[in-house]
Amino acid sequence: MSSSNDKEDGKKEDASLSEEFLRELDDALKEPVCPECVMCGWCCKQTICYYGQWNYNRHQCEFLTDDNLCSKYEEIVNYEKSIKLEVGLFGSGCCLNYANPDRIELLKRRNGEP
Repeated sequence: MSSSNDKEDGKKEDASLSEEFLRELDDALKEPVCPECVMCGWCCKQTICYYGQWNYNRHQCEFLTDDNLCSKYEEIVNYEKSIKLEVGLFGSGCCLNYANPDRIELLKRRNGEP
């Protein structure tokens, strides 16, 4: 027969295991799971992010530069730091559709493939 102390110890152990599991899960979810961004610009030519603005004449985000960079990069990074955002817009890799034709072409050129 178990005592009330055994039950309390079991509850404490379950709670700490749950807390530990949740911390590990939270850390795992913060890990980038997408392949690196190769700056093909495809994502900004399909839709806009939270900070973007669509340019209907160019069919892409207003802030996408000719060399496929975000012209608001510094502003966005500084803002996200100021609000202590743990996972920011940049640095997560290519998660929209990393099998897109622009990305594949850029990777082929980077690797010297025809």
